[in-house]
Amino acid sequence: MAKNTALAILSGALSATLQRMKHPTFRVAMLVSPVILAVIGPFRSDIYDFWHALILWTAIIWIATALGMFNRSVTDLLLPKIGFLQGGLLSSVVFAAYLTPLMRWVAIDQGLILSTELYPSDLQVFLTATFASFAVALVRFYLFHSKDASGAAPTQVAPAIFDRIAASRFDQIIRMTVNDHYVEIETDLGQERILMRFADAVREMGEGNGILTHRSHWVNSEAVTGCRKEGTKMFLLMRDGYEVPVSKTYRSRVADAGLAED
Repeated sequence: MAKNTALAILSGALSATLQRMKHPTFRVAMLVSPVILAVIGPFRSDIYDFWHALILWTAIIWIATALGMFNRSVTDLLLPKIGFLQGGLLSSVVFAAYLTPLMRWVAIDQGLILSTELYPSDLQVFLTATFASFAVALVRFYLFHSKDASGAAPTQVAPAIFDRIAASRFDQIIRMTVNDHYVEIETDLGQERILMRFADAVREMGEGNGILTHRSHWVNSEAVTGCRKEGTKMFLLMRDGYEVPVSKTYRSRVADAGLAED
């Protein structure tokens, strides 16, 4: 039982990580960041030529980001009730703890850097990784939890589901799907996994706040960016890069909502 649970958590975390990687923002950041760092040359990386620095920063950013996202997904699945910032801090510390020896192995043992004397101490790597990871969590939290520009409190009553998740506004919700006995809610703050009936989750979202596309899938209509057909199959394209299937039973409803042509 414990082995199956562990495998389910790892599988769920991997799935969540891969879905987050499909987000357009992630793709742009992963392409642009290494180039910027290779040009700027922080942490004495300016001693390398551009192409060597680009390879170095590409490896560091991709490894660190992928591991950080996977680590946060595991934390969310293991501790679904923990607050967003508390989970971010815990995830950041754990992430830095195993990233530190991994980066030393990649950079020094595998000869990725030319001079071992320029490599920072393990403490510096640990503190930098912790700070950088938690800084991302802070930015995401305050960006998506900030009030309206006017500072006025929202007049609409939030759906009941918000009592269970980190997100605080409906426009942060992207989609929901059922996985075993859990409901997985994808938001701009990450994935939430809640032990509840899917029908109850849809009901708590409130009438008119989204639409079912399948007996196991619900989407926020405002998060739909397009539609794709593959033979007789239909998919709604979401802003996080995910493609949600539309079953024949729900096609007319999706078409009536203006999200696709039946």
